[in-house]
Amino acid sequence: MDRAGLRPQFEDLLYREAWLLDHDRLEEWLDLLSDNIHYWAPVRADMNRGKEDLTAPLRLAFFDDNKDGLRLRVARIRTGAAHADEPPSRVRHLITNVQVMEARDADTVKAASNFMVFKSRRNREENLFVGCREDTWRREGGAWKLEERMILLDHNVIENITVLF
Repeated sequence: MDRAGLRPQFEDLLYREAWLLDHDRLEEWLDLLSDNIHYWAPVRADMNRGKEDLTAPLRLAFFDDNKDGLRLRVARIRTGAAHADEPPSRVRHLITNVQVMEARDADTVKAASNFMVFKSRRNREENLFVGCREDTWRREGGAWKLEERMILLDHNVIENITVLF
């Protein structure tokens, strides 16, 4: 299938993922992830246009998780030990500009999207995260699984990273 034909399918998939996160269905969200997921957010550098190299080895990251790390994050939220999420925060993911960048074959797709994530806690703390995501999705057993997500935040400093993007 061509890239334009895949876009509506990936829009639906990314909107469903956002809905799961917004409705605290984190275990179902984990099911969307490949067992070998690489989920990371590199720290960005203020550089001239086209000079930022996000592929540099040992690049500093806000977080750099695999599936076990993401399971631990979810488990920590569920135990109540994540004080930043007790009582639970209100979270809203807005996903836009979904594009299929590359469809290598019928089972591997690179997709990009923009996001805005709003988080409100205890009626007085609010955080807004803005950026884009570059994903690699692979079909496993008839379902799309997220294999890699690079989250590019448009912020130089973030204070609260209990949010899943």
